[in-house]
Amino acid sequence: MAKKEKIQIEVEISSNLLNVQHATCINGHNLRDESYEINGNPALKLRVKNREEEGIIYLDPVYGSHDNKEEGISIPDGDIVDLFCPECGLSLKDPEDTCKSCSAPMFVIHLPHGGIAEGCLRKGCLFHKMKIIDAEQQIARTFQNRSLESYL
Repeated sequence: MAKKEKIQIEVEISSNLLNVQHATCINGHNLRDESYEINGNPALKLRVKNREEEGIIYLDPVYGSHDNKEEGISIPDGDIVDLFCPECGLSLKDPEDTCKSCSAPMFVIHLPHGGIAEGCLRKGCLFHKMKIIDAEQQIARTFQNRSLESYL
């Protein structure tokens, strides 16, 4: 029997094609807010802290779109913020990853089946990435259904 080897497959996804529908913190709390929409899609609701100010930020759920909305806080461009789960207060900062564009910390939200979406915590930096862990199953589903919907 031939030895199986693992390979890493990278798929570049064009902006504005995917709508993140099932995002959670690491504790499994739903981040999607059905009562607040951005461009007709339920937004991802997070607590945000910038310096001593706290508020809410609604992230545009469309991957690659940055039409985010702040509530109760005004964040200047270039500031690095902290994001938290609105339910359990857990920090979403990734302690091991930094932005490939500006070196600021990254935040991570969890997707179904072990996937993650990451973004830069610096306001105005547009660097983000998505990792879909079960690549073999995902590729099969993509070609079968022509959709990544079950992973988002």
